[in-house]
Amino acid sequence: MENDARSLSRSRTCMPAKIVFNNKQSVFDCLVRNITTNGACLKVPSRLGLPNQFTLIIPHEEKRYACWVVWGGLKEFGVSFTSPTPITGKPVLRIVKS
Repeated sequence: MENDARSLSRSRTCMPAKIVFNNKQSVFDCLVRNITTNGACLKVPSRLGLPNQFTLIIPHEEKRYACWVVWGGLKEFGVSFTSPTPITGKPVLRIVKS
């Protein structure tokens, strides 16, 4: 049996979210697999091209978190929130037509 050393219990979920960086010019879709007040586990098709620090936006809950990558692989990774309290309010994302 695995020993889980986390100090907070995780809430398992499968929420769609957005990874935003580059002054809101770059947006990647992801899934939040589990979340605590201090961090989350995210799943993406590929982590290539993603920075180690970004904003995580969970549109369904209208929450934004400043976070950084603390562990992970190519498709699933963990982030820690720079502040345990989310920034609430509807996030503004620009839609760019090509």
